[in-house]
Formats: sequence, C-alpha cells, structure tokens
Amino acid sequence: MQIHKTTYDGKTHYLFLDDEERIVELPTDFFRSLVTNKTKKLADKTLDRYAEKNRDLGTFLEHHPVYGSVRLDDAIAMIRRPVLQDFFNSLATHQASPTIKLAEAAVRKFMDWLNTDEAHYVHERPVYPQNSAGLVAAPTRKMPRSLNADQVIALIIGAHFEAQRIAVQFMYDTGVRVSEVPRILKKDLPDWRHFPEGTMYFPLFVRGSKGRNKEYKERNTIISRPMLSRMAKYHNTHGYLFNFAFEEDEKPALLNVFNEPWTEKALQAMVTRAGNRAGLANASPHKLRHGTAFSIATSELGSSLLENLVLVQQMFGHSSIETTETTYSNIPAIIQQRLYDKQNTDTARTVFEEAQRIFDATYRPQKREPTKKRIGKKS
Repeated sequence: MQIHKTTYDGKTHYLFLDDEERIVELPTDFFRSLVTNKTKKLADKTLDRYAEKNRDLGTFLEHHPVYGSVRLDDAIAMIRRPVLQDFFNSLATHQASPTIKLAEAAVRKFMDWLNTDEAHYVHERPVYPQNSAGLVAAPTRKMPRSLNADQVIALIIGAHFEAQRIAVQFMYDTGVRVSEVPRILKKDLPDWRHFPEGTMYFPLFVRGSKGRNKEYKERNTIISRPMLSRMAKYHNTHGYLFNFAFEEDEKPALLNVFNEPWTEKALQAMVTRAGNRAGLANASPHKLRHGTAFSIATSELGSSLLENLVLVQQMFGHSSIETTETTYSNIPAIIQQRLYDKQNTDTARTVFEEAQRIFDATYRPQKREPTKKRIGKKS
C-alpha cells in the first residue's frame, strides 16, 4: 500500500492506494476524519507516523496468503485480532519494541474508528473491546544513553568548522531538541547587560515542538554565560555579520558553514560525521540532550536532586515532573556523582565551569578553519 500526501486549505490530506493504484477507501476516510477533527487535533508528525504504520498494515495484508486474495478494503473489514498479532510479530523481526508499540497505537485508533457510526460500523464488533489490553507488550524501559563533557569535547573537535562546533555546544548547553535549533533566532538570545553583574545563567526563549493545535509550545530554557560569549564571537564573524539574506528580526541564531539556515537532518548528519571522526559510535543530538539532563541533575543549580529534575523538566518542556523523574532519577551515575560532589566540595564542578571548559577546548577561529567545500560538488 502506498501513501500520497497533498496539502490544501492549510491541511495535509492522505490518499492510500493499493498495489494496483486503486484507492483504499477505509484508511483514506479514516485519515480525512483525523485531519478534519476540530476537537482532537493531532500534530503533523503524529499523523505522518500513524499513516506510515497503517500503510505497513495494508502492505502486510496485501501479501498475506489469505487476505491478499481480496481487495484491501475487504481485507480490512474482515481483519481480526489473530491477524493483527501476526502483523505485530512480523514487525518484531526488524523493529524495536517501542516502534512496534507505536504501530499498535496507530492501528488501534484505526480499528476503533471502524467500529463507529462515521465508519458505518464496518466492524460490527470492536477488534479492541473497551479497556482491553493491547497485543504488544510494553517495551522494557532502557537507561538513556548520554554524552558527558569529555565526550562532548571530543565530538566538537571532530567537527571542522566553528559554525558546526558552536551548534553542538549550543545543543548540549541548552538541552534544546535538534528540531528546535533552526527556530531559535538571534533576537531570542538574552542580552547579558540587562541582568545583574555576575549572572552566570540566562533564560533563553524556545519555540518548541508543535502541539495538537498546530502551534509551537513556547518555553524558556537556560543558556550559560560561556555559551553566550561564544555566540557573541560567532555573530561578529564576517560571514554572519554581513549576511543580509534575513530581516534582522528573523535572522537565525545559528547558520551552517555556508551561512544558510540549518535543517534538522543536516544537524543530525553533522553530529554523526563528527562522532565518527571522534570515535564516538552512535553519537546523536538526542544523546547530547540526555547529557544536558545529566549535567543539570548533578549540578550546583538546585539544593537537591529533585530541584534539579524540576529544572530539567522546565528546560526540556516535559508536561509533568513524572516524565522527567521516570527517565532520569534512577540513573546510578547521577546519584553517584551527587554523592561524590557532596563529599568533595572542593572539586565539585559547576555547569558554568563545564561550559567554559568546553568553550576553551574547542573554539576554532575562522582563520584556522579548512577550506569550505560542499559535499557532492566538484571543486
């Protein structure tokens, strides 16, 4: 089964086609219902993921020895729990358990809709009775993998240009998601002159991910004085200072090597390449974000682990402290570090000192940068 996406009236619409390019009406109608629902709006990325998972179900049915012999709409109308279980089992051969759990959430929503008046009760009985358990076991929660300050330094040194290096430290210093970096504007950076002398940490305005109402969730994180100093140096470089491609109020805080806006994919690829050069397997922006949480949780900013976790919650935009606690509070390294710091107050480090150390170890002025060359283009 294939998905065709079109956008009109400001909304994305989904058209599902079978292998013979015939419209598959049931999933197409279901997603039309999701898109036009004014009371329970889903974010664009959620809709895309739900569409992908239901497409995978359709593909599975098309190649099924029994269901593959009938039209896809008919197969969906006849589907029962044992077939869904076979589908989820087939995903287990090449997908991680959290991904399979997401697939069930998407498919379950579709199955529930098929047992509604809007769908003309294609399923007379619900495939998932109310309050019934799912077919996929909850994934085992794994400890988050993070990068510590020494690894961040190695990762940054693996990047050749200051425009890349500053982006890596910025993600680690502020804990922003990689998708949020391109939306942070120069005007969002705090002006240190408007704060008391000696201030080491400043609020940074962030346009977070889009919510169900298609609006960015705004929040404040913190940015350290060393990071602000690095940003000031970067903004005074010739390439940034004399870049007039943007209105001053719309100028991104960070640009790529060619003084163009960063994209999420480009940032991810840059971190991966820098990690490979540094010998850090599977380095990623998300591990930088986990590293931020670890750094804040073991820092001097709060008087207790709980206070620091509350700060992490606010910085990261978690909807509740339970999310933050569940993810980070039981990491042995965090507890051990706080115990060590309490017993060794002379050597306990601050977030400010860590940020300054990263800045000092990794800053590269433009005159020491190699020649810029676009990947895939001949010189």
